[in-house]
Order: sequence, then structure tokens, then C-alpha cells
Amino acid sequence: MAQIANAARDELMKHKVVNSCDKEFQIAEILKTHSSDYHHLWRWSTTNLNDFWMLVWEFTKVKASRHPSFAIAATEASTLYPPPTWFSGAQLNIAQNILESPHVDQHDSEKPVLTGIREAVGEIEHVTLPQLRDRIGTLANALTRIGVGKSDRVACIGANSIDTYTILMATAAVGAIFTCCSPELGEQGILDRFIQVSPKILFADDWCLYNGKRISCRAKVQSVAGILKQKAQLRALVFVPRFNDSFPDQSRDGIHSLSTFTAGVSKKLNFVPLNFSHPFIIVYSSGTTGQPKCLVHSQGGVLIKHKLEQILCMDMKKDSVYLQYSSTNWFMHIYALLGLLSGARSILYDGSPFQPTVRRLLMILEDESVTHFGISPQYLSLLEQAGVKREDVASLKKLRTITSTGSVLHESQFHWVYRTFGSVHLMSMSGGTDIAGAFVGGASTLPVYAGWCQARTLGMKVEVYSEEGKVIDSTGNSGELVCTAPFPSEPVFFWGDPEGNRYRASYFEKYPGKWCQGDFIRLDPNTQGIMFLGRSDGVLNPSGVRFGSAEIYNCLAAFHQIEDSLCVGRKRPSDRDEQVLLFVKMVQGHRFDQQLKTAIEVHIRRTLSARHVPRLICETQAIPMTATGKKTEVPVKKIVSGQKITPSSTIANPDCLQWYEQFARPDDLGSLKQTAKL
Repeated sequence: MAQIANAARDELMKHKVVNSCDKEFQIAEILKTHSSDYHHLWRWSTTNLNDFWMLVWEFTKVKASRHPSFAIAATEASTLYPPPTWFSGAQLNIAQNILESPHVDQHDSEKPVLTGIREAVGEIEHVTLPQLRDRIGTLANALTRIGVGKSDRVACIGANSIDTYTILMATAAVGAIFTCCSPELGEQGILDRFIQVSPKILFADDWCLYNGKRISCRAKVQSVAGILKQKAQLRALVFVPRFNDSFPDQSRDGIHSLSTFTAGVSKKLNFVPLNFSHPFIIVYSSGTTGQPKCLVHSQGGVLIKHKLEQILCMDMKKDSVYLQYSSTNWFMHIYALLGLLSGARSILYDGSPFQPTVRRLLMILEDESVTHFGISPQYLSLLEQAGVKREDVASLKKLRTITSTGSVLHESQFHWVYRTFGSVHLMSMSGGTDIAGAFVGGASTLPVYAGWCQARTLGMKVEVYSEEGKVIDSTGNSGELVCTAPFPSEPVFFWGDPEGNRYRASYFEKYPGKWCQGDFIRLDPNTQGIMFLGRSDGVLNPSGVRFGSAEIYNCLAAFHQIEDSLCVGRKRPSDRDEQVLLFVKMVQGHRFDQQLKTAIEVHIRRTLSARHVPRLICETQAIPMTATGKKTEVPVKKIVSGQKITPSSTIANPDCLQWYEQFARPDDLGSLKQTAKL
């Protein structure tokens, strides 16, 4: 460690940052007191991988039964695929790092570390650390009793709740692999995922509550379990009660209630020591055609990536309270669960964010003194449409940071957030399920520019590539988001992909040996900020002018009467050039007419250029969305270009795709008369 420590001291001393401890170098000092040096530190972090990640290990106080002597071997420091070995020789357990976090007072038996809140009904449950450890220890021992151990899969159909948290932590403690779907996902969508990974045991909520409706899950779950038992050797189904009159306490025919499953076992919590790369969780791609990909993330990769992001990027600490709103179908659910890594208390909210009122989550922010609030641009847009103003959030005196991810946060939304919430730190982040974290995000010492993510995340060597594979960062031109150096939170493999062909094809084919994320971005050479312009497989290219759909969406933010929109390129076999089609969904009570259509065309022409004006602009009643709330451009692009597709089960409203088929016909459809009532 002395050699690594000296290298870090030399680097920080260049910036006159004095280190206060020989072992635990205060990387955070450069972020807190030298904002102009962030980008220099980023460059150092991506060119000195071993030194940087060893410092992160020490600074964030990773707990391990065996510590590593290096982060990555020099021979692997330029290799992204196959994924290199990180922290060779280390032995740890992510559940132990969470429940025995050095950032948490382990002797405080009164302070809540986790809070569960359910939609509308006002049920709030606070859990202390001893209580949480007892719950997790009990369930972990019950898993061991029925033979669940290292690398077995434990599946869960569960809401964002303390019970789901307990299942995840108990699974990790025994070295098994957790995977989850939300209760509102359809039966086929659940099977498309779980059949691939063959879980040994299935936990499932017996009821779900959303938007004021209480819905039984029992029939769907038992049908899923029956098929998994037949095709994937499922051993047991455990129902998790969500209400007092839930599933009865019984065990028969391999079906248990949670109370009978855990009856008679010890609460003593033990942690199986595991290699850094040992699988922790299986998550699923949001691909919109074909079967979902099963991405396997490691215990150590998720652990160190989230420690870095929470402590160094989001400035979370023991007095922080974190509410990340997310369905369990979305990877942001893992963010919601891991607040204890930095000492923060996590708020787990189950249900609609607008029940019984659009201000529901804002009320929780006030009542629970939330400091860090994670949400999507769509939610912020709905708050704005609902007329939320500064006086409605004036009581949120503890709120310091708002993080936004899931889609592009438009420039006008930045202005609205600061007008409404005041002097918060608005962090627009992007990364995803693929990397268990962020490629780009925020830095507490950098200025925020409307429409831009502040910076590339430490340790993530993100560059902008042209179609020809050249680095174009310094030009300010648009191109592909490419990561050119390895990072610890790469998936260790895809489940069911023994040769790695699907893994390699997903990220490494376009630019061999370099990770291509599939995002179309621009980097500002002056500020080093990143602007996201849409998915690169949906890049628009009329008459040779390449631009992202987000540029059109930014323009439409000026029209309050438009609720949402979808912009895609169309190139049918008979077309010599790509044409841009724009579909707009109106706010209820507003009409789409020729006057609005003309106003949109004029605004796009003035804001961007004449060549950005879509060939067709028309109204749609429905935009295809994934179960996690992202609009999906690529299926519509393929449909209007005349291709036949099989929608993935990740699309929540696949029936609406049929309406778009009319735009693939040889005649030029798209007039106002073609608007459908879906």
C-alpha cells in the first residue's frame, strides 16, 4: 500500500491538496475544495486504474476477510473483453459491507436505517439495524436449511419493500444470486426472465397495491411457479404477505408462507466470504425485441461502484436520507437499496408516486427529511404540468440533491427545477443496467449547465467516437459513447451465454475491444459536460445530417400542450433517403391541429435548422413504453421502415405498435385524418 499511497500523494500534491492520513488518502478534498481539478482527477483516475481503484477501496473502507494487494494487473489494464480480473485474492460479502458498514453507528439500536412507506394508506415502517440484522439472519438461515447456497438463484416477484430488501440481503449473505421482477409485470414477462436462470426458490408478494387498486397476485404467481417447477426445477414457492389478511400461515406441496418458511431457525447472521467477482445479482436488459438478456453483476463490482458514486459523487454520508423512486424492474431499485454503504437511511416507497395526490412524494420528502431524491425526467415533467411551484416545496429545507436518470433531462426542466426547488444540486446521470452504475453524472464542486450532465464519472474512461472509430472529444461534434478502459462493474458474464457471443455482440462489435453503450452524445470541450442526444441505434440521418431525437424533444418542451412525443427515422426499401417522423401525444383537454403543427415546424426550424424539421408530424394516442417508463424508439423505427418485429415482453403496451404499421405503406400517410383512437 505504501507505493500506491505515495503515488496518490504525489498526484494530489500537484494540486496542493495536503493529505491528512498515510493510509486513507482524502481524495474527497480535491472534489470539495478544488472544483477546477475534477477533470484532471478524472483523467488520472482513468489512466492509473490500479492506483485509483486501490485508493477507492481504502477511502470508502471496504470490509473484507482478505484484502487485495492490487486492483488490476498491468497486463489487463487495457482489456475490456473478456472482462479482466479485479482485486484478485480479495474475499468479501456485499451484505456484510452493508450491514456492518463503517459509516453506520453499529451500536445505535434506536436509529432507523431503513424506512418502508406504502402508497396512499399511510403505512410507515421504520427498521433499526439490530432489527434488520435479525430479519436477514433468520431468512438466510432458512435458505441454508432448504439447501440454497453459493451460486444458486433466488428469484423474487416483489415490490420496493423491506421484505424484498431482506430477501436480497439474505441471498447475498449465503452467496446465492438474487434476481427480481415487479409484481405488476405480466406472467409471460416474468417467465421470459426467470426460465432462463432456473431459480431454486421463488419468493412472491401475494398482493400488490398501485394507483389506489389492490390486486391479488396469487393466481399469476402460482401459474409462474408451476411452469418454473416443470421447466426449471423450482423447489419452493414462498408467499410474502402484504396485508393482514394475506396468504395463510401454512406449508404444503412446496408452497409456504414467509412465517412458516422461517419458523424455528436462528437469527444469527453469518456471511459467506466470496471472491470479488462472485455473482451477486442477475438483471435484465430492456431490449425491445427478442428475449431479455440476463446480465450477471458481481458482489465486488456493485459494491465498489456504488461506494464510489455515493461517497465521492453524490456526497452521501451518515446524516443523509435517500429516496430513489423505482420499480423493482429497473436497476435504479438497487440504488434505492444500497444507501447504507455510505451510512444513509434509505426510504423504500411502494406504489404510485401520484396516489392520492401528485404531491405524494413531496410530502414524504418533508416528513422524512430527505436529503437525496432520485427520480426520472418524466416525473419532474408531470410535477411541472401539475403546476407545482416554489411555495409548494418551500418546506424541503433538508433536500440537497436531486438525481435524474432513465431518459434525457431537457434544458427547460433544469430551469424549472431550480426555479421550483431553489439551490439544490441537480445531477443528471446516465449509465444503466449494463454497468450497474453511471458512466456520467454529477460532481458536487462543478457548476451545473442546463441540458448537460456535469462530468464523466471517476474511473470511467468515456470518450466520443465518430462512425469511423476516431476520438472526437475535442471537436464538440456528436458521436457514440464509448468506454475505452476497464472498470470493476462490468458484467462478469451473461447467463446462458457460455461462449460469450451475446455479451461480445452487445457491446464490443462496433469498435472491437471497446465498450459501445449505444448512446449518441456530445461533449463540450470547454466544460467537459456531456449532452445525451438519444440512442445511437435511433440516430436520425436525413440528407446526411445526423442528430439525436433528444434535440427534437428539447424543442417540444416549449409546448405545454404536448404531454410526450416520439421521433424516429423511416427508411423503407423504396426510400432513397431517411425521413424523420414525429408523433406527439397531447395533454388531456388540448387538441392537435394545423396551427400547432405549423408552430412546431417553425420552432424547430428556428431553434435547429430547416433540415431538422420532420417530414411528418401527427398525433398519436399511445407511445410504446418499457415497464420501467422509458419510451422505445427502435421498434417503431423498424415498423415504419417496413420491418416485422416481435415485441419484447419489456414493452408495457405492445398493442399500440400495430397503429404505427400504417406509416410503412408506400403512400405517404401521416395526415391529421390518420390519428388513431387507441
